[in-house]
Amino acid sequence: MNQPTNTQGENILAYLDRVISEREKSAQEACDGGEGRWHSGWREDYFACPDDDPEDGESIGAGVSDERDSTVVYDEGRPSKAQSIHIALNDPDSVLRRCAADRKMIGLMVTETSETGGQPLASRLLRHLAEGYGWTEDGR
Repeated sequence: MNQPTNTQGENILAYLDRVISEREKSAQEACDGGEGRWHSGWREDYFACPDDDPEDGESIGAGVSDERDSTVVYDEGRPSKAQSIHIALNDPDSVLRRCAADRKMIGLMVTETSETGGQPLASRLLRHLAEGYGWTEDGR
């Protein structure tokens, strides 16, 4: 397969392997001994009703907690509810699943491309996947 390279001479498959490995390592470290499943702990009524029991999947306070209800992110008033939900949706467990799925897709694209002599669709899909991780042809 004729793989594109960026201005630093790094081919697209090496680039994807490097950046996915970095995300996997970061996600594994962020698990901090847990499974890496986070949930939003943001509550609008935290100060009004601090003695209320939290709803399912929610811990009292503003922020993000892991599956053990240990605080991951907390600051009074920050993150906002939308930010808290976004952070929780991009928890280490989710990142590791996406990395594993991306590696499977890369494997299929590489196999398909080598077996068909460089099918254009697989090459385009590989570029689009790499762009999601920050790939640019000029290496920026």
